[in-house]
Amino acid sequence: MAKLEVDISQLLVNPMNDGGMGSLAIGYNYDSRQLGQEIAEYMFKDLDGTPVSAALNIDKQGNLYELDIWKVDFSPTQMLA
Repeated sequence: MAKLEVDISQLLVNPMNDGGMGSLAIGYNYDSRQLGQEIAEYMFKDLDGTPVSAALNIDKQGNLYELDIWKVDFSPTQMLA
């Protein structure tokens, strides 16, 4: 299990081009970093009943990398809007 100490007031986050599902790129130089591993996942149902996965990922250096939101039918999430 990853142990991260993060000052969330200092986090830089940017929305990702994911068709409106709600994913966020975390930190600087997102495009030049590589996905490491998933450290947490939460499943929930959107307002329309469709399952949604929210996964927190770190990069290969162990830094926060992205919050990956995936709605199983690839439609935009309603609950996060």
